[in-house]
Amino acid sequence: MLASVLPVYSYRWRPEVQPIQTISALNQWMKEYARTHGEVYLDYYSAMVDEKLGLRSDLSPDGVHPNEAGYRLMAPLTVAAIQEALRK
Repeated sequence: MLASVLPVYSYRWRPEVQPIQTISALNQWMKEYARTHGEVYLDYYSAMVDEKLGLRSDLSPDGVHPNEAGYRLMAPLTVAAIQEALRK
């Protein structure tokens, strides 16, 4: 199983890093890899992204790390992906 990288608009402690394109490209590569190799792709990104392509503010205190609400959103996605992987 491959899990997406969470969305991040910017890192406050490294403002010169612009992660949006890198994260998008990596997630797209993992999704395609999983598809072509018959593996499960766990897409946290789509469920957690905001209009600026960052982590939704209700799911993170700093735009990078999930808070309790973020993990509560991630938990059922994780369980579903594990169940799908076990079926394969």
